[in-house]
Amino acid sequence: MAIIKPVKIFVRLIKLFIFLALLIVPLYLFHVHGLILNKVAKYLYYKDELKPVDVIVVLSGEETERVEYGVKLFKEGWARKDRMILSGGPAVWKHTWASLMQEHAIYLGVPKKAIILEDKSRSTEEKARFTREILKRYGYTSIILVTSPYHSKRAFKIFKKIIGNEIKIISAPTEESWFRFDDWWKREKERKAVLSEYSKFFRLWIFGD
Repeated sequence: MAIIKPVKIFVRLIKLFIFLALLIVPLYLFHVHGLILNKVAKYLYYKDELKPVDVIVVLSGEETERVEYGVKLFKEGWARKDRMILSGGPAVWKHTWASLMQEHAIYLGVPKKAIILEDKSRSTEEKARFTREILKRYGYTSIILVTSPYHSKRAFKIFKKIIGNEIKIISAPTEESWFRFDDWWKREKERKAVLSEYSKFFRLWIFGD
């Protein structure tokens, strides 16, 4: 079993301290500085200018908004290879999130032959890893990455880290979402989403290589 060097432990403790400080400060400002709190949430958002790519990748989550936006981009012709990758592992019983998204995409008019399923992943990291295998298998060199607004920056960073510079990634968070940045702290669902995303974001930062 490998021994973690004291310096590495110290660095992780410092990162953990910073994370806790950044988590406590927004809560302290809860009723004081709305402008600052809006910026806290918008830090989680990352969007690129849309450009034609080989394939559109849609990450599972948030009921139907992600797949519906992915289908919209597909119908607009942003995927040069006319293909979509739907990424999401086990859901319930024998179903996977990818298969459920496929049913919805077909209902919305996407041909079944245009859909590639990534149905093994259980996390954003695994989505990136398994999607990379599909991209290499088909020889795709560019993707549009579709996810929710609050998940967009972390998803982009994870995909960039795992896929590397060999694949061009364009971040395209959904345009119509239940999540709204303005006054997010006043609504319980948005509060939970932001705090949960920050905890995952900083876990990636603290324990990532």
